[in-house]
Amino acid sequence: MDRYGITQTTVAAGAALALAGIALSYASRPSRRSPRKQKAIPSPLTTLLPKLSESRIALLPYPPDFFPGARDVETPYGRMRVYEWGPETGKKVVMVPGDTTPAPIFGVIAPALVERGCRVIVFDTWGRGYSDSPLSVSHDSRLLSLQILFAVTSSPLSWIGDSQTFSIIGFSLGGGITMSFASQFPNMIDSIILLAPVGFIRAMPGGYASRYIRYHQWMPRSILHNHIASVVGVSPTKQAISTSESPSNKRVSPDNPDLPALWQWQLDTHEGFVHSFADTVQNGPIQHQHDEWKRVSDIICDRTSDPATANCKLRNSQILTIFGENDGVIIPGDTTEDMSKLLPGHVRFRSVPGDHGFPIPSGKAALQHIYVFWDLPNEG
Repeated sequence: MDRYGITQTTVAAGAALALAGIALSYASRPSRRSPRKQKAIPSPLTTLLPKLSESRIALLPYPPDFFPGARDVETPYGRMRVYEWGPETGKKVVMVPGDTTPAPIFGVIAPALVERGCRVIVFDTWGRGYSDSPLSVSHDSRLLSLQILFAVTSSPLSWIGDSQTFSIIGFSLGGGITMSFASQFPNMIDSIILLAPVGFIRAMPGGYASRYIRYHQWMPRSILHNHIASVVGVSPTKQAISTSESPSNKRVSPDNPDLPALWQWQLDTHEGFVHSFADTVQNGPIQHQHDEWKRVSDIICDRTSDPATANCKLRNSQILTIFGENDGVIIPGDTTEDMSKLLPGHVRFRSVPGDHGFPIPSGKAALQHIYVFWDLPNEG
């Protein structure tokens, strides 16, 4: 035994284990002829809809034709669902949903903007609705912001280039995605509206900061599933899809979707939702986003002389931010204070009745502020 208490036998045993580990590593590597690793967990578009009749699909809490103009865009990270409709020459608006509810969260706001002459794009964020859940890549601001690029560049119309710009409305997580995108591509955007935006959450809501989320990669799927069901507020037990034509089970209306039923359906049928939700909470642009926001705030407040943004339409502009009066997720006072420090004199703060999910029950009230901000007619 040497001075450190290590024998030659111990060293030999350690070396043998190391060599065995290296051999196992090489042996477990896929051969050149092996199939490539799965890049994404497919959405219900692939795993569920082919098994259902058209009449049954029509009664889903989120039918695939919820909005007009649906398309499924193939990307390096999986397939994503995009809706685009409205006058081809109208004001172009991209709408980015949050961490739980996919495109239907804009069921009141999007159609009303189309009625007022806007061309609208709405999409499902990764792992929600009919968008796949990417694997082997973090759901951070880079991956999430790419969806905006995929959505506008897959359009049959030209949304960018030749000094063309578009406006963005971001809800909750979508607000954080919007500001991250704007910090990297400010010249593509002419106006920003944020609905209860994340980015400055000082204390994560109950369940979001748990060890189940923090270590979700190593959590048993059943435990993580049950925890996220609790966070979202639905049953961890899969619910049967009703197909009866009773008055209580009819085709959902875009302006009045049953959000709890949609959340339950999404947890039950989207095999990638749990992964995407947990990874977004862990890595997404939810907290500590001051540096990202400052880059675009400096442009909006005209505090930068960067020649690359000299003609940016966001320069010396305003942001409209709308809160639900009783929001317990995004605390209006906290976010107002933080945004006012970054954007003094360049934010219009408004509030409407409701909690964090206000875009559906108070969508019409929010629209009144949007019409004024964008100088749109109050009557369709």
